[in-house]
Amino acid sequence: MKHHKKMLVAIAMLILLQANPAAAIETAAMREAREAYRMEHLAMLDAIREAELAELRLINGPYDNVSSEFPWKVERWRPVVEMYFPEDRIEWALRIIACESRGEPDAKNPNSSASGLFQHLARLWPDRTEATGFGDYDVFHPYANVAVAAWLLENGGPSHWVCKASK
Repeated sequence: MKHHKKMLVAIAMLILLQANPAAAIETAAMREAREAYRMEHLAMLDAIREAELAELRLINGPYDNVSSEFPWKVERWRPVVEMYFPEDRIEWALRIIACESRGEPDAKNPNSSASGLFQHLARLWPDRTEATGFGDYDVFHPYANVAVAAWLLENGGPSHWVCKASK
């Protein structure tokens, strides 16, 4: 119950800040509630990512004996890449993932807004997700990130990425 109260305080604070930022003075209780909300949100995201990884393990095995040029952190995304990329571009896509994010779905470029497996730019993400039917997904969602990358490849070629892969 105490946790719910903190969440409600955090939500009320966010609404107040959006409605009138000048009138909002953040108190220690508000900071604590905001931090509790942030931690709860991060825990929820971690749980979602773990569930997605469990789903990938069911589809493609545990990835520990894969004979591949890619490390496990990249190879684990093969089933998702296979869902969205044409067969002749799967290895290319995995090489881009290896180069851009090393297979980390929460990768963030410290020098730009590029994020996720394929390092999509934040300012371009909303239009691209809308075009691909992933409008409500954030850039760190691996399925959305891969689907948008496949759409970009189909609608503009490989020039969207700094990392280059042959073919």
